[in-house]
Amino acid sequence: MIRFRLFGFPVTVEPWHWAILAFCGGALGIKDGEDLLPVLLFMAAGAVSIIIHELGHALTMRLFGGQQVSIVLHGMGGHAICQGARFSRGQHILISLAGPLLQVACGLLVLVALIMSPDISSGATGLGASPVYRLLTSFIYVSLFWAVLNLIPVYPMDGGQILRGILGPRRIQLTLQISIGVAIFFGVFGLFYLKTFLLSIFMLFSVVENYKALKRTRTPGGW
Repeated sequence: MIRFRLFGFPVTVEPWHWAILAFCGGALGIKDGEDLLPVLLFMAAGAVSIIIHELGHALTMRLFGGQQVSIVLHGMGGHAICQGARFSRGQHILISLAGPLLQVACGLLVLVALIMSPDISSGATGLGASPVYRLLTSFIYVSLFWAVLNLIPVYPMDGGQILRGILGPRRIQLTLQISIGVAIFFGVFGLFYLKTFLLSIFMLFSVVENYKALKRTRTPGGW
């Protein structure tokens, strides 16, 4: 467990966060010492990118008067927590948007810097990419992919939070039903088109959790 403060926000990084990043970075394919460095660079870039994502949420919460805001990075990504705050539906939508937007902005900024810097971009040539080039390209990949993934309308990801804010609390069942349908679609899409089990497993987990939440809404006082 790693704990530190960033811009006044307590940040906790749980061990499972590193395990999932290592898996996404290709840890299962490590055969010798040379294969380890790209995985470590991916883990470092991924952690920084996801912290930036959650920082977007946290800063917006603070802007809207939120107190005791903290950030936790866990196995499924991360989240920003605000104790006892009451935000309007519009503020909830903006808070949900802030994370992906800041992450995309930083990813694109690094991409532009990479393109405009011949010294760094030249690291892609030769027998292998330089560590700096690998680190930056991993950061760009995670920033853009994670931001887009989070905008999919699957609750409780950012896209699902935005959908809930748009439809309102009285249509929470519709939000969850849409979330289940979208998660099934992307789970199948990831398995058969992208050929990746990780996205499908993530979406399966979302389907199960949303179905449980949907059942709770159908019982008195369940939500």
